[in-house]
Amino acid sequence: MLKFAKSVPYLPDPTRSRPLITAQQKEQGSADPPHAVPYHCKPWVDGQSVGWTLFYGFLTPIVITGQADGTIGVDNLEQLARETQQPDIVSPFAAGHFGIGSGYTLQTPPGFVSLIIPATQPPVGLEALTAVIETDWYPRQLFLVFHIPPVGRQIFLDRGMELARVVVIPRHEQLAARPLDPTELTETEQRQQQYLAEEKSTDTRWTSAAGHQFTHLYRQWSKRYRAEK
Repeated sequence: MLKFAKSVPYLPDPTRSRPLITAQQKEQGSADPPHAVPYHCKPWVDGQSVGWTLFYGFLTPIVITGQADGTIGVDNLEQLARETQQPDIVSPFAAGHFGIGSGYTLQTPPGFVSLIIPATQPPVGLEALTAVIETDWYPRQLFLVFHIPPVGRQIFLDRGMELARVVVIPRHEQLAARPLDPTELTETEQRQQQYLAEEKSTDTRWTSAAGHQFTHLYRQWSKRYRAEK
């Protein structure tokens, strides 16, 4: 579970992330025969759907501009400070980076932390850094870090634009990597042979740009696995 608080009540609630699928891709994917498009691939769809989206939720729109000295200029920063009663919502960070006080405070269960990854539909030029915040104890407002844009390049932020995504994951130190034991390896190889055999009789649904044939067997097995669990 992800719990959250907001510095101002009108910030949008975090929402489950959704993949960006354009109208052109929908048209191509529904053609007969269908063209290969990203949403045919369940791992891609799942990757774009995991976690919760955090938004720029303040009422004051701002423009962030990369400057020649490696810092940023921020239009409307004084107005944003008056709105939020916080003077440093947007501020320089390490060289080549700047931060935004998101307005969100997050809390995860003991043993789980927040992985911060780029949003699926960020504003043009906004590049979030991947980070892990220990939200099972960290009590402060989430501070997100981004790459400073090239000199003269502008990033426009308005209310409702996506800043980043939050994915709840177990603490890394609780996990380990080890080789499969012989029994596990045998079981995995048997499932692989079953998968390959079933793939031969599964209807082909789409063809890649390189002409390779693919099926939706991965999607079918995923659905079957979830039903069995």
